[in-house]
Amino acid sequence: MDLTAFRLPRSTGKVGADDVYGVLIEALATGVLREGERFPAESQLAAHFGVAPMTLRQALGRLRDEEYIVTTRGRTGGTSVAMGIADRMEQEALGLEVSVEELRDLTDWRRGVSGEASFLAALRGTPAEREELRRLEEDFLRVIDSTTERRLADSLLHIHIAEMSKSCRLAAAEREIQDQLTRFIRVTSYPGVDLSHDDMGHRALVQAIVSGDADAARRALVQHVEITYYWGTQQSHIVGGGNAH
Repeated sequence: MDLTAFRLPRSTGKVGADDVYGVLIEALATGVLREGERFPAESQLAAHFGVAPMTLRQALGRLRDEEYIVTTRGRTGGTSVAMGIADRMEQEALGLEVSVEELRDLTDWRRGVSGEASFLAALRGTPAEREELRRLEEDFLRVIDSTTERRLADSLLHIHIAEMSKSCRLAAAEREIQDQLTRFIRVTSYPGVDLSHDDMGHRALVQAIVSGDADAARRALVQHVEITYYWGTQQSHIVGGGNAH
């Protein structure tokens, strides 16, 4: 487990159990933590977050009570992410009612945060980061038929783009956006959607970033999120959208 992926929000206050819980639940929702993945020793994790072991145990206890993680005892025991966690989050998301106004507001936020991150990623991304972006795009296309795996692969790709921007604040905001997309606005498949269509992927966005065309990267991102917004409005749990009830 790469602990550098777990970053607390910038704050001058004391870090508490709720802060640690928030970082870990966000990691679950965005695919940074996957089912079956084992946590490091509690002492190592507490040191990373800069909290007392008891504070960390409180955060883990909450995750355990909510059945997001499991802990086993014995010589080979430890804490790991619960199996089937992605499917469970998908069902939880589809069980919520989200207004089309909320979806519009989230999309506008994405345009600003993700658009600027894409612009800067095209300017600041290293060759290694661009290669990793291509790999993440391939991963996304490989799982496009699975609504659950597709969401997590999409999340990791957009977080990577934000990290390519070299802006800690943009990266933190992108992780929060992807967290909300996973846990509240699950854009699933519905009859008539062609999953192979370019609109479902990130081809134009990735090509623009890799080629260093910042303006094209921002335009491609905006088009991508607007398409996501439109398809989101077609979902049955989006109140006031195309399938309003």
